[in-house]
Amino acid sequence: MRVERARRYAAAVASTFATLALVGCGGLGLLPYQSDVCNSSFKTYKEVETAYETVTPGATRASDLAAIGFDSSLAPNVEVLSYLGIIERFMPRDSIRFDNLDPKVQGCIDARDRCTAYVFKPEHLQEERVGNFFLDVFGFQRTTYDHGWSAEVVLLIQDGRVAYKVMSGKPRIDEYHDKVQPLGPFQDITGTVVRSASSFLKY
Repeated sequence: MRVERARRYAAAVASTFATLALVGCGGLGLLPYQSDVCNSSFKTYKEVETAYETVTPGATRASDLAAIGFDSSLAPNVEVLSYLGIIERFMPRDSIRFDNLDPKVQGCIDARDRCTAYVFKPEHLQEERVGNFFLDVFGFQRTTYDHGWSAEVVLLIQDGRVAYKVMSGKPRIDEYHDKVQPLGPFQDITGTVVRSASSFLKY
């Protein structure tokens, strides 16, 4: 009887450790997961590039941009710049001379109120919590994995047509972020105590 109980106990312990190992490696998928931080109708970075290539300075009308995918009235987080905002963007703190700007940018700035700019920032990011379940839950270590893409498209509009365009971005985002707190759940408490003590000593 005792031997049988010992075997059952050993089996239960082994099963427990196996479960903890799986959970610790994220095998059971218990860590919170946040995905699809998306603010664009574009599904891929390539789609943004294709739409951008469709825009032809001097020919594409501002009214055509929505059909191409750059809809300033629907896309979230779009910046609308006046000619003063364009100056600040292309000549930050006088780091570049006006004469060194692209002639089309110069012409748009000289047009003043007939010039405006749209700054589109399409992106598709996924944020996933990975790593050890217990270290994450109890606040000792939190590892976040970000992946996806982001882009920025600047379109200068003068007299109803695109006068200038420029695009930049990150076609592939693949980043890990670690937040380590050696004291775990007591980290914030300790910080609060230290701050309170410091404030008390001042008086």
